[in-house]
Amino acid sequence: MSMKAIHGENKYLEFINNIVDSKMKLIQERTKGDTSYPNIVNVSLEKWRGELIELVAQSLSSHESHGSIERWACSSVTLFKQMEVSLDVALADLQYFRHEIAKIIKAHAIENELSLETFYDILSLFHSGLDRINYRLTVSYSHSFAGTVSSELSIPIVKVTKTIAILPLIGDINSGRAKDLMERALSEGSSLELNHLIIDLSGVSIVDTMVADQLIKVVAALKLAGIQAILTGIRPEIAQTMVNLGIVIKHIPTFASLHTALLHLQKSKSILNI
Repeated sequence: MSMKAIHGENKYLEFINNIVDSKMKLIQERTKGDTSYPNIVNVSLEKWRGELIELVAQSLSSHESHGSIERWACSSVTLFKQMEVSLDVALADLQYFRHEIAKIIKAHAIENELSLETFYDILSLFHSGLDRINYRLTVSYSHSFAGTVSSELSIPIVKVTKTIAILPLIGDINSGRAKDLMERALSEGSSLELNHLIIDLSGVSIVDTMVADQLIKVVAALKLAGIQAILTGIRPEIAQTMVNLGIVIKHIPTFASLHTALLHLQKSKSILNI
């Protein structure tokens, strides 16, 4: 029995529905015997795989949106980072579903006695859609990774003793970098089990009210986390600007240089495990 071609917007609707109907079976086959992740991660992966299969099915539709692929790719990268699952898992899933869904398409085409031309058109749409999904996922991951590396390079935290680290800041501090500074100082300070974090400003070109306000907030947040922040390297012209702006940081320990700050900490009886 020949399948009647469905013209218009849903030309391959039967194939789309067939793929979606096979979703649960495909997911179960993919996750069968997989005990390498905690249950909560497996549940999230199953949901993600279902969304992937539906997106693949949409590649056969004229309604397919490049925007939906991009949004899905971005949310996928966020999800995988939260689950601490590598991109290799996603790419392996893409390869697995490419193979399995292609078999579904082939079986349906044979059953409905599709012409070779129609079968080729469907496979071309299918592989083209999967290639776009693969590309967007890889690009989104690369951008996310580059952003992480950029943040780590622009806000480096260097541990110098068991409980003391240095955070040398270089260049301008805008609102975005200030936010990264807060997050990185707190996360790294806690993970490194620091007692003191020396924030060196000798490489900062401008300290205005916004920068000073952000620094004060970072110092306050670190204090709540049990970490004493120390400012060093405030150049004379920066100090003069801060005075002119009425910026007061008397409650924050300050030293002329990293060297003097470290000497002070080493001599302090309150510092242990140097």
